[in-house]
Amino acid sequence: MNMKIFDGLIPPAQRTALCQQFTGGALSLFEYAPEKCGIDGMIAAAHFLAPDLTLFGDCVFLTAIMPPAFDEASYRELKARFHGDCSEMERWVNAWSVGGFFGNTDSPLMDDEAVLTAFTDCLRYHWGQRLKLLFPERKFVFETGYEIAGELGFSITFYQKRSDTE
Repeated sequence: MNMKIFDGLIPPAQRTALCQQFTGGALSLFEYAPEKCGIDGMIAAAHFLAPDLTLFGDCVFLTAIMPPAFDEASYRELKARFHGDCSEMERWVNAWSVGGFFGNTDSPLMDDEAVLTAFTDCLRYHWGQRLKLLFPERKFVFETGYEIAGELGFSITFYQKRSDTE
């Protein structure tokens, strides 16, 4: 009988390096996650990876990072600010500093670009799958890098790829 292993999201070499960095190689990432987080953390992580999204007009926003009092007037103001460019509106609202996700930690991992990139690659994959599920007819672009849309440090955002006629 043939056997084939389908690697997970994090490639084997990167997984090995991260296991070594995080646990000295004592645990796999699969074992480390529930040991480090506990069941409550794993449930929270599942929601973090498949978050609530808000469709407002033609814009898709990550609900958790939308301004708290965002309403129709806010949407109109944002639309005026970005001259009706919905992709730029999404890019700005959905931009978030990775350090902002982990604001209560002073971990040296927050300065490790390989770790930050692995994390944003995971977000891109999981958030992208959620977006495809909810909006199969739309195409989304993810950006990662430093200080996107005024965020501090390593950041991530997403927005819709629209036609040039918008």
